[in-house]
Amino acid sequence: MARAVRMMMKAGIILKEVTIGELALTTGMPKIGVVLAGATREDLIRKAGQILTSAAQIVVWRLNPYQELDNRAELVNTASQLQQVLGTIPLVATFTMAADADELAEYYQTYQTLVNNRSVAAVDVDIAMVNQPDFMTLTQQMRANKIRLITSQTVTRASTTELVTTYQTLAATGADVVRVTVESQDAQDVLALMAATEQAHRQLAVPVIATASGKMGRYNGICGQLTGSAVTFGHVGHVGDQNQLTVSQIKQALQILVPIEGA
Repeated sequence: MARAVRMMMKAGIILKEVTIGELALTTGMPKIGVVLAGATREDLIRKAGQILTSAAQIVVWRLNPYQELDNRAELVNTASQLQQVLGTIPLVATFTMAADADELAEYYQTYQTLVNNRSVAAVDVDIAMVNQPDFMTLTQQMRANKIRLITSQTVTRASTTELVTTYQTLAATGADVVRVTVESQDAQDVLALMAATEQAHRQLAVPVIATASGKMGRYNGICGQLTGSAVTFGHVGHVGDQNQLTVSQIKQALQILVPIEGA
């Protein structure tokens, strides 16, 4: 699906109304996501079936564990079967950051294969990959195929001001959506992320996503309506980050915490 043409006003900022697949990120409650990972097509399909029966609305496919990255036909076939199982739930492809130049080249080749075959609805690219020569080629292919670009960065300890700057840097890449992940150690890390996300949500014209690892991250996960995070992540059974709440718990919490009009 193409990105919507119409815009939305947000405190004087023109907010792009972004859809990933058929999922609109800029309307309603935060959308509930699950991270999918597996070594084989069979494992991935089985896990996707579990996700389909849950409250999840978007799936991020973490490609690193997949054993057939060098087999392009199998990669495309796996992505196609995942799309068939998930139906209208959009599939986002991502890698954790490359360790060396060889891995980086493999990641770009994998992204290009998925994009050229329209095998995913979006690609989540780490900020460290943005300055690589292949980035412009990849994004041009994505635009041509109406595939959304998410740029992201994972940080450790950072202040609210530093995290706001991170959001701004990500938005400057021309991304449709920006995502910041904090490897949280304590409550201060999560509170800094939440405060920064609320500021970035007010200041930027693109949807923002905040994720926090560790058990403290679940507090960030249920406060998306407060901070403006467009997506929050949970797990389905053993699928996804076990430190997060289940997607059903997140759905219930979001419904309970719906803002009261006029409050």
